[in-house]
Amino acid sequence: MTERARVDRLAGSGPLQAHPALARYVQCFLDTFLVDGRIDPRLRELTILRIAWRCGQPFEWASHVRVARRVGVSDDDILAVRVGPTAERFGPTERALLTAADEVVDLGRITEATSAECLEALGGAEDVALELLHLAAGYRMMAIILSTSKPSLEAAGLTLWPPDGIGPNAV
Repeated sequence: MTERARVDRLAGSGPLQAHPALARYVQCFLDTFLVDGRIDPRLRELTILRIAWRCGQPFEWASHVRVARRVGVSDDDILAVRVGPTAERFGPTERALLTAADEVVDLGRITEATSAECLEALGGAEDVALELLHLAAGYRMMAIILSTSKPSLEAAGLTLWPPDGIGPNAV
């Protein structure tokens, strides 16, 4: 199944079926990052997973562990996301993006210094750095929505805190 087909299925399911305008919004949001995004898929998923972990959002975490694995992120990298930017296995690019994710969660913004590091890490591509800002802020928003609406992991075929079942409150 293509990523677009997965997005179509997700955006048109559950409670969103009763609200076509919200379904279109979620479809556009997911298409923007998962289908048409310019950020390297591995870096994108590490960033989303960091936000999900920091926000204690199990649905977002489990959903994006599945996506991360599809784009080649190893379980070791997934587990290292829990440590964050200081994880030894990550280089400067991952550290910059994970720091940006932490700042979005902690400060509600990305600092100038971290923005500059991200811009450099993303090869100086300002459009990609702008996408990173929207990605981090958007997935922070999604964590709020999912924490409030509490979709069923079981109904979505997801497991609790993969790959090892340990959530942020246990570490």
